[in-house]
Amino acid sequence: MDVDLLRPGMIPIAPNTKLWFEFLIEPSLLEEHLNKDHPDPSAAELLIKFLYSSMERPKDLPLIDIDDLMDNSRIDKKIEYRKRKKYECLKMLAMKIVSFWEWDLNILETRVPISLQIIFVQDLLELVSCGLNLIDFETHNSIENLSALKDEQVFAVALFHRWTLTVIINYTLSKKSSFSLGPIQDGNEDVLLKLEMQSEHSEQMLLRLLDLKRSSYTIPTINTFDPPDELRPLNCYWFKGLTVSSAEFRSQIMYDYAKYKFFKAQYEEAGIYFNMCKELNMNLTPSSFHKIKLEELNGFCAACSSKITENSSLLMQFLYSTQTNHNEILRILEIDNQIMEIPMFLRDSLELDLASMLSLGKFTASRDMLLHIHTLNAIRRASVTSGEIVLLPPEDYVTKIKFNLRGPEIFLKDLKLCMKIKDKKFRKNIKMFVCNVLLKCPKNLVKDILKDGHEEIHELFGDEDIHQLLTLPEDIPTVNIDMSKRLNRLKITQINNVNVQKLLLKNKISIEYDPSNLRNLLQQLHKMDMDPLFSILDINYEWQVPLPLQSLLIGLPNGLFKYLVIILIAKSKEMIKLNDFERAKLLLRESETETKINNSIMYSKIRQLISWEGLYTEMLQFQHEFKNFAIGDLVERCKQCLEFVQSDNLIPRQEIAEQCILTLLNVGEWEYLTKRHYNCFKLPLAIAYTCLDVNKFKGTKKSAKEVWDLILPVFDYGYSATNKRPLDGDPQCTQNRVLSQSDMMHVFLSLRDQNAIQIVLSLLAKIQNFLRDESAMELIMPFLNIWPVIPNGMNIPLRNITEVLGIVLTESLKYHPNHIILLKLKGDLQYVMGHYSSAMKWYLEAIVIVSDYFARPVLKPMIEDYVYKRMMKCCMQMQNFTQAAILCLFQEEIDYATAYKCASETNSCDALDEYYDYIWDINLLEFLIYWHTKLNHQEHRQKLLKTIGALELNANNNEEIKREAANIRKLKFLRALSQQYVHP
Repeated sequence: MDVDLLRPGMIPIAPNTKLWFEFLIEPSLLEEHLNKDHPDPSAAELLIKFLYSSMERPKDLPLIDIDDLMDNSRIDKKIEYRKRKKYECLKMLAMKIVSFWEWDLNILETRVPISLQIIFVQDLLELVSCGLNLIDFETHNSIENLSALKDEQVFAVALFHRWTLTVIINYTLSKKSSFSLGPIQDGNEDVLLKLEMQSEHSEQMLLRLLDLKRSSYTIPTINTFDPPDELRPLNCYWFKGLTVSSAEFRSQIMYDYAKYKFFKAQYEEAGIYFNMCKELNMNLTPSSFHKIKLEELNGFCAACSSKITENSSLLMQFLYSTQTNHNEILRILEIDNQIMEIPMFLRDSLELDLASMLSLGKFTASRDMLLHIHTLNAIRRASVTSGEIVLLPPEDYVTKIKFNLRGPEIFLKDLKLCMKIKDKKFRKNIKMFVCNVLLKCPKNLVKDILKDGHEEIHELFGDEDIHQLLTLPEDIPTVNIDMSKRLNRLKITQINNVNVQKLLLKNKISIEYDPSNLRNLLQQLHKMDMDPLFSILDINYEWQVPLPLQSLLIGLPNGLFKYLVIILIAKSKEMIKLNDFERAKLLLRESETETKINNSIMYSKIRQLISWEGLYTEMLQFQHEFKNFAIGDLVERCKQCLEFVQSDNLIPRQEIAEQCILTLLNVGEWEYLTKRHYNCFKLPLAIAYTCLDVNKFKGTKKSAKEVWDLILPVFDYGYSATNKRPLDGDPQCTQNRVLSQSDMMHVFLSLRDQNAIQIVLSLLAKIQNFLRDESAMELIMPFLNIWPVIPNGMNIPLRNITEVLGIVLTESLKYHPNHIILLKLKGDLQYVMGHYSSAMKWYLEAIVIVSDYFARPVLKPMIEDYVYKRMMKCCMQMQNFTQAAILCLFQEEIDYATAYKCASETNSCDALDEYYDYIWDINLLEFLIYWHTKLNHQEHRQKLLKTIGALELNANNNEEIKREAANIRKLKFLRALSQQYVHP
């Protein structure tokens, strides 16, 4: 049950909660209640209740509506019964609350409905009238001598007209949601219209009030209003009010008047009064009545000003300069480098915009201006850089210095300007910035910058530091260091030339891929490096050499052969990661050639292992470039490699052997694989056996138990560790245990043969269908009938199966993008997941392939009725009901019930009558004509009559003409759908 704390008789109520009528009985409690930290009910709730209750209709008087509130001809009727003591007391309590808010109009307008605001301001005008008809606000301008009015009357008149203008602004800018209170409806739009009609009178009245010559004004406070009781009448003690200066009173009027002019886009006049208000506030000691925010006032003044001076904020000067031909922009940026007021993103935008305009010829400036801006921005950016930075700065800035004849001069000139700042942190960051630039610049440019006479450089670096910077070599690697901790000991020690040369040689080896150049570099390094503990792999810790090769090569003595072969193999692995297989094979061939210098057993083993690495690279290339790769003798080499797997001598790596099996599986060598038995590669062999069986029995025999038994435990989370024993009793082979999901995914994602892919996808689809157990949401695939049922007690999460199926399907479509079955399965998967727009995309892509992009009719055996049915349901879910109605016609047996239901939907989100030209079924056309006639939709009806009158749709035509007309419209409709879903 809803509890209204302002209504008596509702429960439960907190012990400290006051009921509104308690303040009516004892008005002195109100001030005590309002001064609480969190009064319950709040001041706004009480005010609304007081005002609403003061408008309650006695049984013997008529109802008051919203029109009465703004119609002066009905004022007498309105106040007829509100002079009774109860209502007078409620009005006085309302006055106390607003005076407690210190007459803040923003609080009043944001917390009280506008209809009750009108009641309040009219009550205030009535309260101060004293014989004058102030409640009739249209007669305010007829008052000839405003100076004859009392302070409370001037205050009430000013408050009313200020409220009129501010309420127009606030309720126009923020459409506050209206709410009703009893019989009084908050009709904001009607009230605003009437207020705007009298806004000119309010403007004139405020201007007249500004001309009053008084030294001070008295503003009512909470103690001013004394509610009546049984013994005494209503009374107001105006002398108990707050005395404010004339400047404070006038500035508040100016501010509200100027805001209204600003709202009306009369910026020149608004600026005059904003500036006058600003001048009054300069020497003003504001009281609680003063509600002007100086920051907001300054913003208004700046917005209205058409002139920017040096006294304006730097940000304003910057924005003005960017809009007026970039005058004095360098001066502004120089000052900002010291005070840092302009946001960095604005400075970066300036740099990019100016470079663009100069390149396009839209702006002309001195050739050095852009470099000045680059330098000033770089200094500003460096001044706020954190301690952890990259040693070398981006090359683009140094490049700009190099290609400008006055680059060093401009760099030093702008640097000199920022050296006036004595902040230690700032100078440390600048020192870091200069060091970065000098380390990146060429030697001759460094000498130009560091030559004698540049005091700003000597302020940052001592003579010894400058000498060391001049002697640094040009090729210094880019490394991440904490410069803030190292700058304090920047003294650059003498560098050993031999170590530098070694470092440079190692760096060149890291980036060199030409075998002959690598040989020369290694020869030089071998001559210089006599350390017996040196390992060539230490040059780059990312280099990898297969473990069997590494164990053989490491045993060889250090020398050119060992270094060269290790680097060639490591770099080939690097190229494989980049899918640059040709260069990887070239490097391996070179390394294999190197081993031919010696015919010993050790070198023969190394050569054989390198040969298998070359085969492995070629198999990966075949897998990556499927359909574009010339197989050649790859199959025979795979078979030869597999002959060594179970030998007692040298054997290939497990990854190579498994890749051989996968390659043979992908080229259709299933019979060869089923005649071999490799304990460690059961999954690809089981897939090969299933492919062979499916092709032999055409999918009519349930013969896929091997793959089923291998895959199910992978997804079974309830399969305990105690059950994970070897599948064939061989404890030596780790892959004989239950497969991990990563091993399974590696095999699945390596499949390229269409038959193998369909086998795997049908297995995953079968599991998903079983777990979902909804006939309307089944995935449709060939070979679903070959799989056994899932045994009881298995805990397989549906989400895991769906994710794996989606990943495998996406990878398969990369290599078979035109495979109809895969495209339809992708659509089915999106459909059951509720991604209806995506499902439409994949179904339509399948139709595009079948119809040769709508050049010929769609064949039924390729696109079955269930596809159209699911497309129809997708459209209905997306509220594209016209599309769904037409798709009903594509089925073998037309579903007229659904078609008529969809055609009669009035909230369809598709193109509606734009699709009527695609309809070929007379029954649907006649229903649509009937429906639009019933709804009196004449335009739709005329279009349908024109469509049904087409000659090719005549009922007397022969079947061939009807079939041709239907096919043409079907293809046009499908083409329109593809433009929406496939190629939006």
